Amino acid sequence: MQQARLYEEEDETVEPKFSIGEAVRNASYHMHSENDLSNKRRIVYEVILVHPEGITNKEIAWELGWPINCVTGRVAELRDRFHLIEKNGIKTLPSHEGKMYPNTTWRATS
Repeated sequence: MQQARLYEEEDETVEPKFSIGEAVRNASYHMHSENDLSNKRRIVYEVILVHPEGITNKEIAWELGWPINCVTGRVAELRDRFHLIEKNGIKTLPSHEGKMYPNTTWRATS
């Protein structure tokens, strides 16, 4: 009963200073970063956050100077377990042999 009164008294003219998507993403990140995100997961997530256009696993590995196998597991965890990132598209990058292959790009969920 009291809850209904609280909602009736709210002023609906206040405009939020951020979008709902940003608020959910930020709250989700802080909730997970405090409790569940290991240091490596947090580092990979921060790299993805600063590339809103999308970034591939290979580019993350290049940027961090890590082997690719240290990145792919963290990306899978951020996608499947924490739902903090999503597929953004495909980018063609060269392999170590020089052949061009499609690579998935990732971005923070909105």
